Amino acid sequence: MKNIFIVLVALVSFSVSAQQKQITDDFVVLTSNPEQLKPILLAAKELNTSGDFKIVLYGNNVLPIATSETEESRIQAIKQNVSLNVCQMSLDRLKVDPKDLPEEVEVVDNAFLTAFQLQKKGYKLLSL
Repeated sequence: MKNIFIVLVALVSFSVSAQQKQITDDFVVLTSNPEQLKPILLAAKELNTSGDFKIVLYGNNVLPIATSETEESRIQAIKQNVSLNVCQMSLDRLKVDPKDLPEEVEVVDNAFLTAFQLQKKGYKLLSL
């Protein structure tokens, strides 16, 4: 009887643990190419997710996010509730002041750390 009780307690705690780690409808995409914003946003639109969708830009090509070249993509991201993020380390390397970025672009300290932290929270991660 004691053994059955212990097994039941273990199963219940495993079940609760599994429910706490439910799969989310949240996505994070890492990319070093701003030209991929449009296809990523098309994918986000097709997914029609009710969860969170983040794009994190990093690397030597983040500069266009500060120019009008990506304005259409930024506007589309806002309409779709997609969060645009840029890596602070990349901005530092390119000597870009975060104040020069559009207000809808959020700066994260480290693109990879941010992605890993979000993945630990249940986000599905895609790196391009």
